[in-house]
Amino acid sequence: MSDKFDVIQTEIVDQIGWLTLNRPGYRNAISQDMWRAIPEKLSQMHDAGAKVVVIHGAGGNFASGADLEELEQIDNYARAQHFWHALSEAVDYVYAFEIPIIAMIDGACIGGGLLLSLACDLRYASNDASLGVPVARLGIVLDDENIARLTYLVGPAFAKEMLFTGDAITAQEALSIGLVNKIEDVTSLRATVEKQAKKIIENGYASIIESKRSVRRATSEGARGGLLPQHETVVVSSYLTSDFRNRIKRFFGD
Repeated sequence: MSDKFDVIQTEIVDQIGWLTLNRPGYRNAISQDMWRAIPEKLSQMHDAGAKVVVIHGAGGNFASGADLEELEQIDNYARAQHFWHALSEAVDYVYAFEIPIIAMIDGACIGGGLLLSLACDLRYASNDASLGVPVARLGIVLDDENIARLTYLVGPAFAKEMLFTGDAITAQEALSIGLVNKIEDVTSLRATVEKQAKKIIENGYASIIESKRSVRRATSEGARGGLLPQHETVVVSSYLTSDFRNRIKRFFGD
């Protein structure tokens, strides 16, 4: 298994922290080690003086989802729970992180990649980005917390359409329903993100932090009370169904 610190790279430039998902050969599919490394890397950048963090992917994709090879190895409840906690704890950490986080989305932003972007404060995408959450195609269940984040952004009708069909949408479609803040040509995306990050840093920082906290409180009703134990059982158990096993095999041509 790859060293988690090889596939999660960071640097800080002018108080902007850059966290790079670095598995371009796998379109930055996010392994369990990567999920577990994300909170640690974010904390390190915060301690080192970053005032804004940008999460992006290497090689022309944000993240194509969870690591399918790892998903195929799930064969009991404990392994399914282990996988789910790695993912959910990482995205929850991103969502609750003290300083602003920007998702810079290029290429594929699918499944776990989309969940990671939903936990960020702002999302800027290239015009060739593709965004989707194909849980229905895998026959697995997504938790209330992540569905709430999607629904708060795009509304219940579009959230249901994305969840029920499993279809990926274009960057322009994502912009039209509020899933991303802005789209740019791929050649100017990084410059736009840097400009917005610098603008945040130049503003009153106490105001920014309190605004982030206020927005989080304003959207904390309902599902944001936390994942109920009985629902966690439903979510985790969905990785053990024969439907999921058959669908994941199809991805590998078995």
